[in-house]
Amino acid sequence: MSHINAPQQGASRRGVLAGLGALGLSGAVAMTGCTTSTPGSDATKGDAEVDTIKFYGNSLGDDAQKAAWQSIVAGWEKKSGKSVKPVVYPYDQASTQLALAAKSGGFQGVAQGPWQVLFPLGILADVSDLAERMALPRTILDGLRIDGKLYMLPLTASGIGLVSDGRIADEVGLKDGMSVEEFADVLEKIKRQDSDLIPYAAVTKNPDLKDAVHWMWGWGSQVVTDHLECTIGDSESVAAMKWYKELQDAKLIKVGVARTDARILFARGQAVMYDDAPLANTFLKSNGGSKALQAALRPVQRPSAEGLPSYNRYWGTGLFCSAGRGEKTSKDFISYVAGDLGAATALYEQSALAPADKWVAARIEKLRQDTFQIDFASAIAEHARPGAWDRLSAAARIDTAIGEGVASILAGEVGVQSGLNALRKKVDIAVKQG
Repeated sequence: MSHINAPQQGASRRGVLAGLGALGLSGAVAMTGCTTSTPGSDATKGDAEVDTIKFYGNSLGDDAQKAAWQSIVAGWEKKSGKSVKPVVYPYDQASTQLALAAKSGGFQGVAQGPWQVLFPLGILADVSDLAERMALPRTILDGLRIDGKLYMLPLTASGIGLVSDGRIADEVGLKDGMSVEEFADVLEKIKRQDSDLIPYAAVTKNPDLKDAVHWMWGWGSQVVTDHLECTIGDSESVAAMKWYKELQDAKLIKVGVARTDARILFARGQAVMYDDAPLANTFLKSNGGSKALQAALRPVQRPSAEGLPSYNRYWGTGLFCSAGRGEKTSKDFISYVAGDLGAATALYEQSALAPADKWVAARIEKLRQDTFQIDFASAIAEHARPGAWDRLSAAARIDTAIGEGVASILAGEVGVQSGLNALRKKVDIAVKQG
């Protein structure tokens, strides 16, 4: 069976901070015993309509989003005449709690979190029918499908991309559509003009060095193919990492920077650009960024090599549900959350994240005035793609391995080619373990 791309999901701000791949999924899958259900099994018996569905996740227990989700649940209950029973747990316990619910046979309803934990069990509903009625990004949807089926419906669909101080960007000629050579020239120009500035606060420290993936993509390496073959160590990935290390050696990027460090450096005006999710404007405010910098915040399309496509690692949130008993009711709830204007507006106003459905987004008045989100969608989200390994229970381990491998290269502990060759072996093992 051919499996294609499916990233981990989480709807909380904690999930943003943790980044994709933060959960240890493989252990949770092992807890479930890896016994899959098939059509006709208990997972698919029963009525499609039920009076009450469970809603698994952390949002109703998360202060940052609780009010929005309470209003959404109340709205759907009033509209449908049915009820929602929350099953709330911390974000970092999602994989374990979902696996335990599935193991006990009690998983029934809608959930947020790492749907990959449940996919091997054959208990998830195909939500392709919901997606067909929405204006969702085709590249991301195609990347999420497994054997043509979709098991998680995106509520937000974006990427991890470059954000900059637009005032300095204008001065040095930083713009969309640049080659990596032109980008490096801009970084050097910034450094010459002000040696105290960090031209690019790129991630150079774990746990976020999986950021190296979108640079490898930009040089033409697949990293992991759709057939789950690792290409790390090919000439393209070697060229990308040599270039990245050269930026560090030239002090155009800084040693020992994680995503949280980069946010602070940027907010303080000590860095001209860094990589982040579409919540960059929120993090800028929470880290004390000046109003002038907030107004100048500008997303930039990621440079690529030799005219190749620009790519960003997919970042988003979504919902999935159990198949069989209650499936129709669960899908109705998901459809309401994703497509109802009031629900989407509540989530946008609470989280500052645009809905994945472009038709819905176009109807949110405040979003139409949110130039940052509009620009982010154009420069970054439209160039986002999932990693082919993101649908695996081993996704977190693979991301960790990539980060550790790249970290050893940046630290000078190993050469680029030998380091990537060793990394490929680790990724191959993790992919085979699934």
